[in-house]
Amino acid sequence: MRPEAPSAMPTEAPVAPRPESVGASPRRARPLGRYRHRQGGRVPAGKGAARAALCALALLGVPAAGAAPKVVVSIKPIHSLVAGVMGEAGTPRLIVPGATSPHTYQMRPSEAAALHAADLIVWIGEDIETFLADPVADLGSNAEVLTLHQAPGIRLLPNRGGGVWSTTGAMHDHDEEHEDGHGHGEEHEDAHGHAHGETDMHVWLDPYNAHRIVDVVAASLARLDPEHAATYRSNAEAMGERIAALERSLRVQLDPVRSRAFMVFHDGYQYFERTFGLHGVGAITLGPDRLPGAKRLASLRRALVEREVRCLFIEPQFEPRLAHSVVASIEVRIATIDLLGADLEAGPDAWFDIMRRLGDSIAGCLGDA
Repeated sequence: MRPEAPSAMPTEAPVAPRPESVGASPRRARPLGRYRHRQGGRVPAGKGAARAALCALALLGVPAAGAAPKVVVSIKPIHSLVAGVMGEAGTPRLIVPGATSPHTYQMRPSEAAALHAADLIVWIGEDIETFLADPVADLGSNAEVLTLHQAPGIRLLPNRGGGVWSTTGAMHDHDEEHEDGHGHGEEHEDAHGHAHGETDMHVWLDPYNAHRIVDVVAASLARLDPEHAATYRSNAEAMGERIAALERSLRVQLDPVRSRAFMVFHDGYQYFERTFGLHGVGAITLGPDRLPGAKRLASLRRALVEREVRCLFIEPQFEPRLAHSVVASIEVRIATIDLLGADLEAGPDAWFDIMRRLGDSIAGCLGDA
């Protein structure tokens, strides 16, 4: 059954986000009861407000006995993991469609209303879902907020950025980037606006992290909804078994191509590479609005030849012409990979389909066929 999709009525104008500085510390939702909502504004809840607070909680959608919590999730791969944990108990609400960048997305009023009524909000953090930073703090002030890059046990990697990477995975042509004529601040951001040298937020591409995510989501849901706690834990265990089985299958599939070099359009696949021992050598650009200059293009073209790069992987969210120009007259295959599942149906199978497609595309392009 397809989960409830965000409203896309043409008459509904997007809610413009406030500008956020990249790399700011993730915000926590304000404690339950600090504010009560009324028409015309928000006022502090003081003594004697218990009756009003109870009414407000009912209006905000705190689950009644037997009802599953109202859960809102930022992006499709995370939504998939949450949906798998909830199972038949309920359906989480997805905010960002797979074909849209979570960094530049603009919320619609219906999505803002869903955040306002949520019992649980699940996101990676404002370094990737920049548009959600203020809404999570303001509209989600009565929800439990699960910020996954801060969750216990999540394995984190540093950003590598654009350009050619050294054999250790760090930037190799760093000085050349600064000769491209861009400002220092711009050159230290990747395609989602992450600060270069800070944390890579594409954590869901590591099966270990995916397993941790379903566990922490199950724990949060069990606290909010003790009546269905056993269901959430059982579903999380089943999801963990599926994740482990897929990881084993991908290891077998990708083992023959581990030593073969490839390049990506932007550095979003490091967790997948590290998990399966793949040989990525660089990324073309920091982002679609930060085109590489002549020196970086020359460095990338040299790397394509010197490192015997077999494949360049592009993404459906980005214009492919730049990638084609980089490999012009060089014998390099081009294939498409997608970490968000742009054309996949949202639901508990989406994460598995995203990972399986990544394996198929990488093995197919790097293989001998």
